[in-house]
Amino acid sequence: MKFRVIFLKKKYIYFSVLIFITLLLLTIILISNNSSLTFNNFSNNKEFKADFNGDGKEETLYVKNVNGNYTLTLKAKDKNYSIITADNSSPIGSYCSYWPMRVSLIDVSRDKIPEIFVQASNNNLPLQHVFFWKGDKFENVFSNSNNILGFIDCKNNRTPKVISGRLQNDTIWLSNYIFLNYKFKNYNYESNNTFVGKDTVFTFIKFIQSLPQNKEYKPKEIFSSNMSNKSLSMIDKLSEDNNTYIFQDAIFSENKCDKDGNTSEFIWSLNFRGVSNKDKNVIKNYTLSITLTPDENSKEKYYFKISSINLK
Repeated sequence: MKFRVIFLKKKYIYFSVLIFITLLLLTIILISNNSSLTFNNFSNNKEFKADFNGDGKEETLYVKNVNGNYTLTLKAKDKNYSIITADNSSPIGSYCSYWPMRVSLIDVSRDKIPEIFVQASNNNLPLQHVFFWKGDKFENVFSNSNNILGFIDCKNNRTPKVISGRLQNDTIWLSNYIFLNYKFKNYNYESNNTFVGKDTVFTFIKFIQSLPQNKEYKPKEIFSSNMSNKSLSMIDKLSEDNNTYIFQDAIFSENKCDKDGNTSEFIWSLNFRGVSNKDKNVIKNYTLSITLTPDENSKEKYYFKISSINLK
């Protein structure tokens, strides 16, 4: 009898631990789904699976290149929904071998349905579109000709923010938005030069565009002291390819937050056009993924420094 009691107690303990682990995993999954962000570069056709209409089931979003222009179609059950721009005339994006379109899925409205963010181009000019599920279709709620798109406060308990802007003249100009009542509302947000690491990113972009001539003049102040030689070798690779590099667009998001909800790591994906210096007809795409982490010793300038570089 004594052993039987001990056996039951152990069984209950194991059962309780199993329930706790299950609940913890479900919580992690729910949080992850609510704040997930996917960057996808592609130059032709692509498909995505998610619950796009809130029915609790998985639908398929098809992105296709039709006669040089991209189309978006959502297939839910046996019905297809065409996703179009607000004026139904301007393209979602045009196919370009050296300027891939990017599609990002993230639930900034926090209604458990991801919004569709598109960074594309048309005639070598940037395009941005945002599509939101309303009623029984996706509506184009936001469009512009900016070439920088970003997301903050998506991995904490704050209201998610969407950042849209462009590299212009000698700075990166950014505007901040929140999603409110089916619209993107611009709001005032104090942003200094170190905001989301934009001063570091701007200096890095300008350096890449100066290659291969200025390879030896690396702006050391923007790089973290613990950056690996492998990351630095990416710069050597770009120099050796002997191209003229032209910045096209960028997407960024916070990747980690500390216990207070402050960003402890940003990921920026920078898209360049590389025109061969030997043959101007040879043009390739170069996408650099850089990780930015804070440096407590650089409060006023280059607070976020580059800790890794990857060439995709």
